[in-house]
Amino acid sequence: MSIDPTKMAFKSILIQFVAVVILRSSVAQGFSIVIPGGTGTIGATLSSALANDGHDVTILCRNAFLAGAPNRASGDFGWLGQGFLESHPGIKLRDWDGGDLLDIVGQDWVGWQEDTLAKADVVVNLVGGYTQQREMAAERIVRESLRVNPTA
Repeated sequence: MSIDPTKMAFKSILIQFVAVVILRSSVAQGFSIVIPGGTGTIGATLSSALANDGHDVTILCRNAFLAGAPNRASGDFGWLGQGFLESHPGIKLRDWDGGDLLDIVGQDWVGWQEDTLAKADVVVNLVGGYTQQREMAAERIVRESLRVNPTA
């Protein structure tokens, strides 16, 4: 089965648009929002809008140090930049791993589930790529969310 990247991108943008409309309504205020894979263009735009509306946003990324560095250090990791984070104090970065590290060494960044997912009101998954990594990340987010929030 072939995945049409154009259709997948459109669906992703549509879902994010709906999320922004709901979260930016006057009814939704002060949510804790977690965005795995939020260091790309869409994630930066979404997190900025949500933080400006008074929500607390945590972006799960593979390397928080590089994502928040003054200058982009590597094309292998997402990057928002120090200036972006300074102008959006409601956005935090948190190291996590969508699945590779867990499979390779048997553990990932410790505690992201408890300190991030346990407090989350909303999770918007933006993990990119059309690979098995994306599927593993989505499965981990759901599994860990249910583990730390069993009544969700």
